[in-house]
Amino acid sequence: MLALALVGCGGMGCRHIRGLRKLKEIGTQPWELAAVCDPLPENAERAASSTEDLLGRRPDVFASIEEMHDQVPQLDALIVTTSPDLHAPVGVAAFERGLHVMVEKPIALTVEQGASLIEAANRADRKLAVAENYRRDPMNRLARALIEADVLGPIHLFVQASSGSGEKVIITPWRHQKRSGGIVVDMGIHYADLMEYLVGPIRQVFGFNAIVDQRRVDNAGEWHEVDAEDLSVGVVRFENGAIGNWLINLAGRGQSHFSRIAYGREGTLSIPHDRSGRQLELTLRRNGRDVRIDPDEQLALVPDFELDDVTARLFGGKRLGSYDLDYPDIDANLLAIEQADFAAAILDDRPPEVNGAFGLRSLAISYGFLEAERLGRAMPVNELTTNFDTPYQVELTRPALGGVS
Repeated sequence: MLALALVGCGGMGCRHIRGLRKLKEIGTQPWELAAVCDPLPENAERAASSTEDLLGRRPDVFASIEEMHDQVPQLDALIVTTSPDLHAPVGVAAFERGLHVMVEKPIALTVEQGASLIEAANRADRKLAVAENYRRDPMNRLARALIEADVLGPIHLFVQASSGSGEKVIITPWRHQKRSGGIVVDMGIHYADLMEYLVGPIRQVFGFNAIVDQRRVDNAGEWHEVDAEDLSVGVVRFENGAIGNWLINLAGRGQSHFSRIAYGREGTLSIPHDRSGRQLELTLRRNGRDVRIDPDEQLALVPDFELDDVTARLFGGKRLGSYDLDYPDIDANLLAIEQADFAAAILDDRPPEVNGAFGLRSLAISYGFLEAERLGRAMPVNELTTNFDTPYQVELTRPALGGVS
């Protein structure tokens, strides 16, 4: 088994422990969770107790990274689930000690920090994985298979649009603060990754953005000040010539909606909300008529499509047109798939599915809609991944450089 440490024991960290439990349940457990680390003792103790309940062994508990590295020298890897501003310093320190690292998305707070993390991984010749769970959903796997099989013909338009949440705090208040990247970037990374996963590399982006709610209320009724954008509307051009429409409205009242639709010359593919298990809606133009294709026929169009072994065991089959599981199980399953891939990358000496380069592009694209508005021009993604002097991200870090450790 590989010796693993979990750094950051809040909600996301505890979700990863449930992911490890899922691997144990299917008899595929490459990890021993040897240590948990969080500066808040109550978080670390809660994670240790959860690990003992779910995995049968209580890990060592630490309040500092340095203490953990000194006292658990047998570690092979870290999963980092801290706030984004700590991903780079925690990851770089781990690489300097010869450890492999998986960071939760985003790869880092800024593209510059993400690039430094990639450089540290390369110097150490260690694996860097970015935990991106949406693409692991079996329905997104099937959607990619159908698109790659050219069932839709050439894609000319891809729409990723959603609205909801209103004035509510989304998960945690810090996600609505610019110093943590902001909620549009936090959610946008998922969508940027999926757009490239399904359609191909994005060449350039442009957008307009706004802060609709300057205060948000949490589940306890407490109001929190907000300074990060909660509305982003944009357009992308893919390398293959397709156009993408981007809408993230996290201030939406009234009717909510979610759309992820690929438009091709032969028809459309509507992809359901992630972690819902609902079937794809494939409509093809046949003899001048639009014909809805049922899930069995969808699978028949991609006879070679199969989910990997871990995903198949977690979700109940290698060729799925839908699935019916409770949300906590779906969520834990997708994290387990990430964890299994990370372990296989280490053991088989291959790149993780979502490596640092993929994670950096998703972050750059998400910020690109904000940077484009500031600069008043469409932003090439290649520039966004290499130019660290862009105004939005500069404002996030330069006043606080002395406080990052």
